[in-house]
Amino acid sequence: MDITEVKPTWRLAWGLWWRGFLISLGIGVVIGIILCILFWLGVVCIPWGSLFAWLPGGW
Repeated sequence: MDITEVKPTWRLAWGLWWRGFLISLGIGVVIGIILCILFWLGVVCIPWGSLFAWLPGGW
């Protein structure tokens, strides 16, 4: 079996970057949809007041 040498080019770099970007975007959208559904069902309740209590000004 011959080992094919892959020469790094800008086309390859942009292709890999776009593939990584689209996969990350898709994962983020799926997680966001799941969290929205859970939030609407009342499963996820985030205590925003205690989350930002460390900020000055009484957030």
